Amino acid sequence: MADSLANDIIVREAAMRSDRVGFRSIWAQIAKQCDPLSDFNDTSPSEKWDVERLAKIFNSRPSLALERASSAAISLLVPSGDMWHGLKPIDDDLVDNKAVQEYVDIFRKRLFAWRYDSKAGFQASVGPAFREMMAYGVPCLHCEERFGSDAPFLYRHIPLEQTVFSVNSSGIEDTAFRKFPMTAKQMAEKFGESNLAEPVKRALDDPKVRGEKHFDVINAVYPRISDRSRFAFDDVYVDVSNKKVMREGGQYEMPYLFSSFGRVDARLPYGYSPGMRALPDMKGAHRAKQLFMRAAEKNVDPPQGVHPDFEGVLNLNAGAQNRGVFNSRGQQLAGPLNMGGNPQLGNDVFEFFSNDVNASFYLDLFAVFLNKPDTTATEALIRAQERADLLSPPFEQQEAMLGRLISREISILNRKAENGEINLPIMPDVLRDNGGIDLEFTSPLAQLRKSRQGSNNLQAINAVGQLAQFDPNVLDIVDFDEAAYEVGQSFGASATIWKDREAVQEFRAAKAQAEQQAMAQQQQAMQVEQAAKLAPAMKMMTETGGQQ
Repeated sequence: MADSLANDIIVREAAMRSDRVGFRSIWAQIAKQCDPLSDFNDTSPSEKWDVERLAKIFNSRPSLALERASSAAISLLVPSGDMWHGLKPIDDDLVDNKAVQEYVDIFRKRLFAWRYDSKAGFQASVGPAFREMMAYGVPCLHCEERFGSDAPFLYRHIPLEQTVFSVNSSGIEDTAFRKFPMTAKQMAEKFGESNLAEPVKRALDDPKVRGEKHFDVINAVYPRISDRSRFAFDDVYVDVSNKKVMREGGQYEMPYLFSSFGRVDARLPYGYSPGMRALPDMKGAHRAKQLFMRAAEKNVDPPQGVHPDFEGVLNLNAGAQNRGVFNSRGQQLAGPLNMGGNPQLGNDVFEFFSNDVNASFYLDLFAVFLNKPDTTATEALIRAQERADLLSPPFEQQEAMLGRLISREISILNRKAENGEINLPIMPDVLRDNGGIDLEFTSPLAQLRKSRQGSNNLQAINAVGQLAQFDPNVLDIVDFDEAAYEVGQSFGASATIWKDREAVQEFRAAKAQAEQQAMAQQQQAMQVEQAAKLAPAMKMMTETGGQQ
């Protein structure tokens, strides 16, 4: 049975890999232009670092554009210095419930602390994943549930070259095959020596290789086949060379997380990417850089022309003396050729292609994050709104992937809390009975989308302010408190700088009471002062009346 399962998985992985051969051909071209160390370059690990091959790259602009674009995408979606998502109750009526607020806040902080634990590897994984997202359109993260460790998660970036996957009717990945090399020593550590094929065991015992010989392994995760399984997915590891199943297990959620910039074929989960769009311009920039360098070289060190009457050998070293260069009539018999070229034109063409490469990688749109101190609040929101309209569509799929990742993280934490492995706050009954918690993105991209509402609010309030010049009573219809809260959200301000609504009401009530007391004291003081001023007159009147 195990051999049959192993063979089925190997055949299925090969078939899915052959289906994407057209995409892989394009990915290899992209890698050649901007990702020279990628596995798509069809090179062995040692050849990746071949100096002569890397020296053939005349243009580093595409690689720089890819690096900057992937860094900007990280800042847009998962900035490491911010809590880029929140948790909230599904029932909106519970948003202001104190117990719910405390539970959600503690859960969120602990989730971020575990995710960014140094042993979890999230930051180290998301960087290369987003790099592949910008280059090839498909990032892949693996979220492993860990046992007996301080960090409940272990994240890995899985190179696209290693993985093939398919999606269900909802467009969500439900099948993933990862083919990758493992040493015999690693296989023994992960699966146990008793579960290994004989050739792998021999490699462990061979003193020449000491367990360092590599074997191809496939990890297959797909919807469960047996109804008796408590897991939603089967998780199988297969030794490819020996067609042996080394481990059969399961997963409650899909551990491989993928996304796509835009799918172009309903039968395949892959799609276009910024790198794919930039490919023609990357080729043009590379060719223009080559031509510019050749033209510049000819102008700096031009070829020499020699008259047939010149019989010597030219010495082109600085300060050298060349006899016979001038004839008896003073005519020069050798000298540099005037090629009549225009190196600057080559540089202009290179910049033209490079600018288009930057645009394909969204670098012009990412400039919205630059500080512009001379911009008004309204202008900043309008500019952010324009960028959001262009940036949101391509990155919506990435947010969906992150949403599935967060859902798996929460499920892992809840299971570990139930097993007593970690401590989590107890969910309030009112929250459990009304749907539980939901996800809310608070990343810069989410803030960009909110900028539209903030811009509309400011424009409306400004218009009402102009109407108030004719009738001040119209200001009564504006809830300036809510307007201030929404403007703060539009600018991405931290919620901690705003007072709670109840605290504001208490503060205002205390302020009003203090003002009333101050007014009462002032009135009392005025009365005392007036009484003091009237006292002489009253005394005189009293004395006069007594004399009469």
